Amino acid sequence: MKSQLAAYVDESSALRGADHQEYMVCAAIVDADDAEMVREALYPLRLPGQVKLHWTDESDSRRRKIVEKIASIDSMQAIVTHRSAPSRKTERFRRKCLEQMYYELSDMQIQAVTLESRQEAQNKKDREHIVALQGQGQCAGLRIQHARGGDDPLLWIPDAVLGALNSTRLGNDQFWEPIQDKLLLNRETPESLSPPTGP
Repeated sequence: MKSQLAAYVDESSALRGADHQEYMVCAAIVDADDAEMVREALYPLRLPGQVKLHWTDESDSRRRKIVEKIASIDSMQAIVTHRSAPSRKTERFRRKCLEQMYYELSDMQIQAVTLESRQEAQNKKDREHIVALQGQGQCAGLRIQHARGGDDPLLWIPDAVLGALNSTRLGNDQFWEPIQDKLLLNRETPESLSPPTGP
């Protein structure tokens, strides 16, 4: 029987010191049968007039409330990171992360993947990417679609998870601690640079 799990994917890019940049992709993995229930649990987090949750726009008190809610719902997270020299051109890094993520999700028999929608030209490149991978015999059966963050609260989960992880990288663990047990896998792309050394 095919898995009923589905993945909801968002990304983040951040500098790590002067010499490194991390492009990260996170997939929130939920049982398709529970998806609507999880959405209903997340909707109340939205403030009046707020289209969607976005970690960078939230106060610390709101961030704590968000991660506490994520900790309480039935979902797991997978993260893939590509570490490189700093660059403003990140589409190549995105493809590297997504390729690894698709491989991991396919290995878990997850076929339904929703990416947060960007510009249509960028969405088109995402579709072309998965078609090219499947043309090489990879990720057979995996299907991607795009949705706006304001239309599907399940996309708020990976945004918040990556925000919490970024805070940890900056020395603030308070947001990561409630959700760290939800992390199913944390991989780097094969081409990633070695982590920056400490002082």
